[in-house]
Amino acid sequence: MAVRGFEAREKSVLTLIYPRRPQQRLVLLGLKKRGFGQGKLNGFGGKLEPGECLEDSAIRELQEECGLTADRDGLNWRGSLTYLYDTKPKAMEVNVFDLNMWKGEPEETEEMKPAWYGHEDIPLDKMWADDAYWLLQYLDEQMATPFVGRFRFKGHEGPDSWEVLEHSVAPLVPASVPRFGQSEPGAALLVSTVSFVDAPNARPLESFIRYHLRKGFARVMIFVDDPSDTATLDVVRRFPTSRVLYRVRGEDLLQAQRQHCASFKKLAGFIDKEVSARQLIDFEFASTLAPSLACRWILCLDSDELFYTSEDSIVPHFQMLESQDIHQMSYLNHEGVPEQPETQDYFATVSLFKQHQFAVPLTAKARSGLRFWMDRSKHGQYFLFYDNGKSACRTGFGATPSSQHLWQLPAGHKSCTALADPRRMDVEGFRECRDPCILHFPVCGVAWLYAKYKTLGAFPDKWLGNMPLDESFHKDAREAHLSHGDALSALFTEQVMLDSEQAAAQIACGTCVRLTEHVTVLDSVPAATTMPDSTANPALINSAVAQGDTLVGVERGWILSKAMGYLSPELQ
Repeated sequence: MAVRGFEAREKSVLTLIYPRRPQQRLVLLGLKKRGFGQGKLNGFGGKLEPGECLEDSAIRELQEECGLTADRDGLNWRGSLTYLYDTKPKAMEVNVFDLNMWKGEPEETEEMKPAWYGHEDIPLDKMWADDAYWLLQYLDEQMATPFVGRFRFKGHEGPDSWEVLEHSVAPLVPASVPRFGQSEPGAALLVSTVSFVDAPNARPLESFIRYHLRKGFARVMIFVDDPSDTATLDVVRRFPTSRVLYRVRGEDLLQAQRQHCASFKKLAGFIDKEVSARQLIDFEFASTLAPSLACRWILCLDSDELFYTSEDSIVPHFQMLESQDIHQMSYLNHEGVPEQPETQDYFATVSLFKQHQFAVPLTAKARSGLRFWMDRSKHGQYFLFYDNGKSACRTGFGATPSSQHLWQLPAGHKSCTALADPRRMDVEGFRECRDPCILHFPVCGVAWLYAKYKTLGAFPDKWLGNMPLDESFHKDAREAHLSHGDALSALFTEQVMLDSEQAAAQIACGTCVRLTEHVTVLDSVPAATTMPDSTANPALINSAVAQGDTLVGVERGWILSKAMGYLSPELQ
C-alpha cells in the first residue's frame, strides 16, 4: 500500500492581543465591525506589515482597533494557535499576547467596538467557535503557558465558520521557556548561521524555526550572514522575540565576537572568506550568551537540518543527559532523499531518508542497498555529505566548538556519542540513541542545489586553510556550478533523486526509511501523488553483491559498527 506524499502549507502569521485586569477577572474584547470575522467578538490584532516584528504589530493593531497605546514591556507572549479552513488554502498562525500595562481608554473605531467583560460573562456563543476550547482556561490560568493549538474549520464564512471539525490545544509539555537568568533543566538553545539571499525563498527557515520551537527548544538564535538578506529578516520577525533572537553580520557583531570569543584570533583571517569560520565563531559566541538566556544546552545546526524526535518534546532527553552528568552528546545523522525535482520547502515535503550506515541493518539486502548508492556516485560515496553527526553541548563550563560537528570539552567532562564509529573506537562513550537524531536535507531540489553552490561560490580545497577536502560530490557540485551549464541538474538526477521504484527498493533493503513526524508538526498538506512503500521490485533489491566480494567504501565501518554496540559498557 502506497503512502501519500506531502506539499508545503503556506501560513499567514498574525497577532491576537488581550488587554487584561487579572485581579478583577476582566478582559477587553472587541466586536468586529467589518472584514474577516465580522459580527464576532475577539481580541485585537491582525497581520504584520513589512519590516514589523510580532510585538510591534500587536501594539500597532491594538492602537488602531481600540485606541490603547502600549509598549513591549507590558506584552507577554502566551502561545500560538493554528487555524485551518477547508475553504482556504492558506493556514493562519495566530500568536497570542496578553497586556497588563497601557495608556488611554478603549474607544470604538471603524474596525472594532471594544467592551470589558468579566470572565464569567464572556459570551462564547458570539465568538469564534474555537474559543470555547481554550479562552477561559487561558484567562483563568488553568492552562500553563506557552500553549499550542490547532483548529480546523469547515469554512471561514457564514454557518461553516462556526463548525470546528478538528481541535487540539495544550501547553508545551514540559514547559520549555525559562525566564531570562533562571535556567531550568533541559532548557536548550538552537543556533544557526543562515543565508537565503540566493535561495528560491525562505520558507524552509520558517519551518526550521517553527519545528524546533514546537519540539521544546527554549530559544532559537539566528545569525544572519548577509545584512541584505531581507527574506531571512522577515522570517525571524514572524516569531516572538522572547524565543527567537537574531544578530546580523556587521561591525557590531564582529566587535562583540572579538571581545568574547577565545578562538577569534585564530579564525580572524578566514571570517571574510569561509562560511565555516563564521559558523564556528557564531557558535562560540552563542555559547557565551546561552547562560544569560537561561539555556543549559546548545545545539548548532545548519538551516537544512532538523533535530528530529518522535517525542512531543526534546526537554526530557536533555534532562536525562543532565541527570547522568553528560556534557556532550553526538547524534546520528540521516540524509534526505528527494523524490521530486522541486519543492518550495524541503522540511515540509521530504519524508524519505538514507539512514546513517551505522543504523543500517547487517544483512545481504542492506549491503546491496549500500552498493546501489556507492555505484551511482562518482567517488563511491554512500552519503553525499557528512556522516559524523552533530552534537549538543552543555553551556557555562568553557566548551568551545572544534568543528561544526563537535565541541572541545575541558578535562574531566563526559562526552557520549550515538555513532558506533570504528574510526574513533570510543567504546566507553558509546550510547545507543536512535531518537533524537539529525535529519539533513542537503540538496532536496534542483533549485536548492543551485542556490547552495551559488552561495558557497569558489570555496577553497582546504577547510580553514589546512584540512584538505576529499574528492567528493561536494567538490563536483562546486565545479558544475562554476561551469554555468546543466551539469548541476545532471548531478541531481544521477546521484541525488530517486524515482518511485528505486525508493521502494531502498526502503525494502533497509538503507532508506520513511519518517513523517516533522511534516505532521509542520501541517503539511497530503499531496495528490503517492510515494512508494516497501513493496519493491525484487530485481532491484537483489542487484546483489557477489559473495566474498572485497569490502568497499563505508562497508568496513558499517560492519565494525555492529561490534561497537556489543563492546559498549552501556549494553553489558
